[in-house]
Amino acid sequence: RTGLLWDAGQMAEAVLAREQLHPTALESGVAMLHPRRPQASILAEPLIALGISQQPIPFGNTSGHLTDVFFLICSTDDRIHLRLLARLSRLVSDDVWLTQLRSAATAQEAFELIRSGETELLANNA
Repeated sequence: RTGLLWDAGQMAEAVLAREQLHPTALESGVAMLHPRRPQASILAEPLIALGISQQPIPFGNTSGHLTDVFFLICSTDDRIHLRLLARLSRLVSDDVWLTQLRSAATAQEAFELIRSGETELLANNA
């Protein structure tokens, strides 16, 4: 609905191809879905989408771990792609932060939690 993604079908195909190559589901119950390569031709700008399932589901792994937090990472170049993956990886490795994200009652609350987590990461790296 934002108009930032011009071809959702093409993005879905690229993400599915990446998942078939190597699933992005982590043992923590988080999946960081993304295409193998940036998709500049179908994006107005980089974006991240978040979905949280009320009931964890088996997703992309054979270890039996269930997944309930899904990030879709869409970028326009390799540098941004790697930066987004690195920052999200650090955020989701924080069990307290991840518990707070799972407990977010609204999209705005989840957005603010992501924003504050990223701000804290950047401040600690300065």
